[in-house]
Amino acid sequence: MSTENLEIEFPVMRYDITMPLLEGRVPIDGVKLKSVKSSSMVNKEDPKMMTGDFGLMDLNIGYFLPAVEAGWEIIGLPVFSKRKPAYQLIFCHADAGIRAPKDLEGKRIGSRTYRTALTVWARGLLRERYGVDFSKVQWVLQAKEVFPVHDTNAKIEYVDESENMSQRLIAGELDAIITDISDTKMFENLETHPQIKRLFANYAEEDQKLYRETGIYTPVHMIVVSRKLDRERPDLAAKFYAAFEKAKQIAYDDILSDRSGFSVVYLRERMKEQLAAWSDPWKYGIKANKTTLDAFIKYNVEQGMIRSAPSYVEIFASGTLDT
Repeated sequence: MSTENLEIEFPVMRYDITMPLLEGRVPIDGVKLKSVKSSSMVNKEDPKMMTGDFGLMDLNIGYFLPAVEAGWEIIGLPVFSKRKPAYQLIFCHADAGIRAPKDLEGKRIGSRTYRTALTVWARGLLRERYGVDFSKVQWVLQAKEVFPVHDTNAKIEYVDESENMSQRLIAGELDAIITDISDTKMFENLETHPQIKRLFANYAEEDQKLYRETGIYTPVHMIVVSRKLDRERPDLAAKFYAAFEKAKQIAYDDILSDRSGFSVVYLRERMKEQLAAWSDPWKYGIKANKTTLDAFIKYNVEQGMIRSAPSYVEIFASGTLDT
């Protein structure tokens, strides 16, 4: 099959590091990208992902390994399109007596879902680095799981969505929440309420300490491609990977050239400070992310998200295995 004019579905993403692709500034030889709206979450069975009838997707990685284990027709590119520090999103009620991570044991902790990437990362890091025993935690969740949770020690209770997790925490129904937040009002409610505090008041320092000691800046989304398409056209994965790398470098150059157009005062200076402190926390490729990938796979097995650890060959397109 020729790649001439091959149309590939491409998710609409608002990340500066992928925008050059959407804008047509990074051509891919023989490929025409077709922008489509898609969700990064898997809240129900997705026929297209199950059969591989899609192109590229921006997927919350909490669903990636379980979907691969379940036989869904997806394969990964080591392109981590979104990263988000986990520690800043752990909030506690002031009356719950939580002063250190170990104090989470025996408490009621809320999250919208059990296996979103942020929650998997937080549980794994808190267990490994602070000794938190999550078998002693009562989880209070809203969205039921598409894939099974194999950890028989996990205590899970479901509630309706009449109130979100921040409201339930403020009302005292929960002792803490560990949940992804992408909502201005929710942040404001949690950060300004006198009865709510973060588990880590110095979360930025904790995030940088984690990065210094392990090289991990927690990815929450990654790019996946149809496994069926990858079988038919194994040459495409390397082309896609190279295109995402090029797009990221263009985005960085836009900022450092002071032509990016983001509404952040002294954005160029902030970017230079970030590069000095973090180098490039948005690194792509398997070699640069081996510690991160191994930790995430380990946490998925420990938490019963998957039954056994897969090899890189099983989860990444062959054209990207040498990245």
